[in-house]
Amino acid sequence: MDHTYFATMSWDEDAGVWYISDTDFPGLVAEADSQRRLVRKVRELAPVLYELNRHLFDEPLSGAIPLQVVVSHIIRSARPGSFSHSFVADFPGMPE
Repeated sequence: MDHTYFATMSWDEDAGVWYISDTDFPGLVAEADSQRRLVRKVRELAPVLYELNRHLFDEPLSGAIPLQVVVSHIIRSARPGSFSHSFVADFPGMPE
C-alpha cells in the first residue's frame, strides 16, 4: 500500500489566504483565498509535482496519490465572564 502523504493548511491573517504550512509531499507549496480552492489546487498540483520530483519519493506511487489535508486554525475564545448562549464558528474562506 502507498504511503499516505499529509498537508496542513493554515490561515495567514495578514495575507488573507489559506496556505500549506506543513507537508511531507516533496515540492508542495500553495496558497488560495479559500479552503476549497486550496484543496482543488493541491489536488491538481500533486500529480504534476510527483512527475517533476519523482526522484525525491521513497517508492514509486501506483494509481491515485493518497494525500490527507488537514486544517490548522487558531481561534480566540470569548473573554471569561462574557459567555453567550449562541455559538457560530467563523473560519475565513469557508462557505456558510
